[in-house]
This record gives sequence, C-alpha cells and structure tokens, in this order.
Amino acid sequence: MTWGVNEWVAAGSAVVALISLVLNWLVVRRQTSVQFESLKAQVDAEVMDWAQQAIDILSEGVALARGRGPIFSPEASRQRALEITHRLSAMADRGRLFFPNEVNPLVGQEKEAAFQGVRPPILDAIVFACCQIEFMQGESAGPDEDAAAYLIKCRRLLVSEAQNAIDPRRRMTVLKQLSEGRLDDAKSSHQIAAELHDSLDRRFPNQPTMQAWLEARKPQRASARANARSLK
Repeated sequence: MTWGVNEWVAAGSAVVALISLVLNWLVVRRQTSVQFESLKAQVDAEVMDWAQQAIDILSEGVALARGRGPIFSPEASRQRALEITHRLSAMADRGRLFFPNEVNPLVGQEKEAAFQGVRPPILDAIVFACCQIEFMQGESAGPDEDAAAYLIKCRRLLVSEAQNAIDPRRRMTVLKQLSEGRLDDAKSSHQIAAELHDSLDRRFPNQPTMQAWLEARKPQRASARANARSLK
C-alpha cells in the first residue's frame, strides 16, 4: 500500500494526539499526587496538634501524681484531678475524629455510631489514663509513683501510635497509608493497650471502664481462638 499525503497527515495527527494524551495523563497524575500530599499534610498537622495537647495533659497528670502532698494540697489535688480527667475525656472524643473505632457488629450496637465497635489503642491510652487519675482522688494525699509510671506508659503508647499515624519517615521516603503503621515494633499496640488494661485492673479491680473494655474484645478473642483451632 502506498501512502499519500492524506495518509501521512492522518498518521501524524494520531501520533500527536497520542503524545498529547500521555502528557495530559502525566500532568493530571502529578496534580492528583500533589493534591493528595497536600491533604495528607493538613490531616497530619491536625493529628499532631491533637496529639501534642493530649501529651501535655498526660504530663500534667504525671506531675499531679508526683506532686500530691509536697506541692498540691488534698483539695488542690482533687480539683486538678477533676480538671485533668475532664480534659482527657474531651481529648478522647476529639481523637475519635481521627481514629474511629474498629468496626465490629457484635460490639456496642446500642451506642451512637462513633462509639460502636472496638476503641483503637491510641484512645485506650487516654481513657486508661483518665481512669487512673480518677482512681487517685480517693487515695492518700501523698505522691503516687505507681500512678506516675502508669501515666508515662500511657503517654508513650499515645506518642508511638501518633507517630505511626503521622509517619514522619514517609516525608523522607515514600507515601504510606495511615492504617499501615510500623511493622518493626517489638510489641503490637493492641498488646501494649491490653497490658495497660491488665495493670490498671489488677490495682483497681471491677471498675466499669475496665470491664467494658474487656467485654468489647471478647468477640475478637473468640474469633482468634476459632481461627487458631481451624489452622491445627
């Protein structure tokens, strides 16, 4: 077949159109990536601000536990404990905007939508710390190093989980999804939260918050045991 001028013009137009399509796709892809990075950076900044406020409040709890008696009178201790627990409770609810409960149709269906399912470990850290400070109010007015150590563990879990969510390493490498977290931790965040629960439950047994946490995880544990038996 001999190509004439019209055929060559048509072929050239097709090649130009294909090149334009590829270039347009590359530009759109880059713009989408930039928009995604911008949105992710905004969310990261909001999570960071929330986490920093929570860390500060937990640190106030540590100071209260160590300063009862020498620094804070019994009345001042009760007042500060009340203020800190209310602020931590608010921080836990604000945290649900970033860290929703894990969906579980067997848990909490009678509650409001945001409170159905299983609470993530980063919010466990705040709720358990709130309980610890509440329990301090009825004890002696002296320093409580056990409570201080417990609150520090809660703070460290919060910091670790917030870092997993923000993932500062991502900015120096490649984009990672928030839910991935880090795979190199010696213990999972769920295991650390379980240890915090057990520690508080041993010292203050049969408290409603601790019992509710345990009940919410019974379906998960039953499912895990069933899966383990099926693999044998």
